[in-house]
Amino acid sequence: MFEIKMTVNGKPVSEASFRDELEKMVFNGVVESATNAVKCTLNSDESSQITINVVGTDIEKLSLDIQGPEEIVAKVKQALSD
Repeated sequence: MFEIKMTVNGKPVSEASFRDELEKMVFNGVVESATNAVKCTLNSDESSQITINVVGTDIEKLSLDIQGPEEIVAKVKQALSD
C-alpha cells in the first residue's frame, strides 16, 4: 500500500491535528457569524444581556443556545436566520 502525507503551511498534519484545526475554523466561523449578527441587531446594553452557547455532539451537529430576555433572544434568532 502507498503512503499519503499532508503538509499545510510547511507543517506536517496528522489526523488529530487536522481535526483540531478544522474544529478551530468551525468555531471561529460560528463566533464571527454570531458576532456580526448581534452587532448589527442589538445595542451594547442588549448585547450584554445575552449568552450564546454553541452545543452539539459532533462538529457536524452544532446548534446555538441563546439565553437572555425573550425579546432580545427573538431579535438574535431572527438576525441569525437571515
